[in-house]
Amino acid sequence: MRYYESLYIVNPNYEQQRLDEVIKAVAEKVSEFGMSVINHREWGKKRLAYPIQKHKYGSFMLLHFETKSAENLDQFERFMVLQKPILRNQTVILSAKPEIHIEETPAVVEAAKEAVEETPAVVEATKEEEATETVSKEEESESTVETDLTEKEQE
Repeated sequence: MRYYESLYIVNPNYEQQRLDEVIKAVAEKVSEFGMSVINHREWGKKRLAYPIQKHKYGSFMLLHFETKSAENLDQFERFMVLQKPILRNQTVILSAKPEIHIEETPAVVEAAKEAVEETPAVVEATKEEEATETVSKEEESESTVETDLTEKEQE
């Protein structure tokens, strides 16, 4: 199997419903060409390095797919170029199979936020323990220095 990654930029003025339609059309075309989709997700809206068709921003989409042969890859590239909503695209071959991306659900995000809210107390307790350890280490080093001075004076 050969693994590919295709990054394409969609018109930033499209609302979510229109973006979903573009993603669906690309996924259908990938399947039509005998390729199977591994990951297909929205990467986010980002500022472009230079304007493309008078757009300063673009909605980036990331597509990972696999195929047994690269016969239809040229047709897929041509399809991507001819799509009006797609400003730019680039497809590269990957050396290994990409990991399957799992979208975070709102419940998981909320649980993560709650965990972050609970951690300050733990962080403060840890800081207090570190401060206590630091003070005890300083006391040990001071006593060691005093012992060394006392030994030198006795000689």
